[in-house]
Amino acid sequence: MELWKLDATETAARVAAREVSAGEVVEAHIARIAEVNPHLNAIVRDASDEARATAARVDAGTVTGSLAGAVFTSKINTDHVGYPTDNGIKALAENHGHVTHPVVRGLLDEGLAMIGRTNSPAFAMRFHTHNDLHGETLNPHSRDVSCGGSSGGAGVAVATGMCHIAQGNDVAGSVRWPATLNGILALRPTIGRMPSGGTNPAAPRGWSAANMSTQGPLARSMRDLRTAYYAMAAGDWNEPFWVPAPHTFPGGDSPTRVALVLDDGDELDPHVVDAVRRVGDALSNAGYDVHEAVPPMTDSFFTMWERVGTFDIALGLAPMLPGIDDSGLTASISDWVETIPTPTPQTFMAALADRDMVMRAWNVFLAEHPLMVTPMMAKASIARGFDVSYKGAMADLLRYGRWGVNLSAIAMPALAFPAGHVDGVPIGVQLVAHQWREDILLRAGDTLEQHFGVVEPVDVSWAG
Repeated sequence: MELWKLDATETAARVAAREVSAGEVVEAHIARIAEVNPHLNAIVRDASDEARATAARVDAGTVTGSLAGAVFTSKINTDHVGYPTDNGIKALAENHGHVTHPVVRGLLDEGLAMIGRTNSPAFAMRFHTHNDLHGETLNPHSRDVSCGGSSGGAGVAVATGMCHIAQGNDVAGSVRWPATLNGILALRPTIGRMPSGGTNPAAPRGWSAANMSTQGPLARSMRDLRTAYYAMAAGDWNEPFWVPAPHTFPGGDSPTRVALVLDDGDELDPHVVDAVRRVGDALSNAGYDVHEAVPPMTDSFFTMWERVGTFDIALGLAPMLPGIDDSGLTASISDWVETIPTPTPQTFMAALADRDMVMRAWNVFLAEHPLMVTPMMAKASIARGFDVSYKGAMADLLRYGRWGVNLSAIAMPALAFPAGHVDGVPIGVQLVAHQWREDILLRAGDTLEQHFGVVEPVDVSWAG
């Protein structure tokens, strides 16, 4: 098998056993990037020299770690010394951070070689990956379907074998949605599980970034995802929500009751319902206690992100659009503010009160159903550039994405898992657990991987 097709865990084992050199692994991935990235534009900053240097140190025995010999990518909105943190914005094209973000440092400490920076929409604030600095990232399964956002470059790079693991971040579905559209795995941890924001303690964050955004890994195998998650969950007191919480809990191997969401009172694509049902059947066959159920207060939940985020979008980001100067971001945010709730103190205070009630009600629900399987989106996929395709597209997109988007607003962890294809394009689901119970998600992911199989890298099917 070609080296770029292996997962990080097997790659590291082969390197450790001297069956292959880390240098050979890196060269195989550099060649793979040269083959497919010109069609996809997933990696927009080359790090071949750094990857080769790290590989040489791995082969010399001076760089070690559980994944030494494998490769990863970091995202253009996350500080990584030596590379611009440009956020897809022209004015920030040469904006360099001075400290590597702890989650990136955690991956480096596991021996992974950094091979490139992945694309993201400007300010990481679109559901499709395109910006006027680096251009558009395309889905390897279909050029007509979105690759997702904001970690779209990360999702495409992992899916096509350009890297084993990608660092991403998620404020409204930004690791889970690209994973779903590209047919891979992604984990959104509990808020506070790992450092989230920038590395400059003097730089302020808006409410949304501080309370809803988290880092998270993307991978093709559950064992890679697990190792990357542990590596990224490094402690950092620059993150005020960080908690040194355990990764395992008593009774973790007992049968788990599962809530399967097949009807939420709004329109769900039949393909989406079938995907959720397939996952429920797989869990049931593995001994999980699966029941159809819907969590409480969904009406409040489905509007939560927009309500708590209204100040940051309408009064924070929207006035900055002329200075950011990105055509896609301007179009999507301008459309969004037409329908977003009015940013008044009363609106925000009511949203925070409802948020508290939803979180309390869901805590009780998840005590009875420790695992929940929901749609990631109400549609099987969205078209490339859907968010700027017509007036009102953003309002529709927020409704389609009601499960994935709003989960970010209540700080709970979620695992995006692939569950088949529709017309050649992947479709996936979202697994949800109580805060700090990523162990439940990872265990369920292992079970589903045994049923559906490990994700294999894909070729660019439409490139000819």
